[in-house]
Amino acid sequence: MNRNITTYIVAICFLFIFSSSAHAGLESLTKTYGKAQTITADFVQTLIHKNSGSKNVRTGHFTIKRPQLVRWVTSKPSKELLIVNKNAVWNYLEDEEVVYKYPRDLADESQNALRFLLGDSKVDNDFYVEEENGSYILLPKEPTANLTEAELWLDESTGVITRLRIIDFYGNINDITFKNVQFDKAVNDSVFDFTPPKGVDVEDNTKK
Repeated sequence: MNRNITTYIVAICFLFIFSSSAHAGLESLTKTYGKAQTITADFVQTLIHKNSGSKNVRTGHFTIKRPQLVRWVTSKPSKELLIVNKNAVWNYLEDEEVVYKYPRDLADESQNALRFLLGDSKVDNDFYVEEENGSYILLPKEPTANLTEAELWLDESTGVITRLRIIDFYGNINDITFKNVQFDKAVNDSVFDFTPPKGVDVEDNTKK
């Protein structure tokens, strides 16, 4: 499976896990993200590889709609589209002229991460929460290769996550800054439809 898929989904899932939390510092998140039917935002994503120290900076925007619809668009440095809809997961790499199609029931750790997006997880059930220097550390009770620690920063006055930092088992970092966050914006389901453009290669992983 394309590793980018897991990277995106793990990040996206954190935006919808705050349907319930007993932690006082996260109450504002429960009121905003926990009740939101849609979330839209611009992002700047920095991927840092532990061994090489290399950095990959990406910018774009995304739209999420409960319970299971995602449109994540990377515009720079290369164009990439991730669609999660009711039928499949699509990953379109425009510059490479290739589309990857995956089943909705993503396997292994991706499936575990996706359950957050589907509303099947709550912060206190799956994480130990610690406050540290103005941020919140979330330590999963059952770490996976893609998630051993997460740290988030938020605007206390609005309950909006301004930055999210995820560390995987290998020490790689997925650091995302969010801007222009909007909740409950009207979004038609057709936004999450996808038909591969003519002439591109389609690798269908739903039949394997």
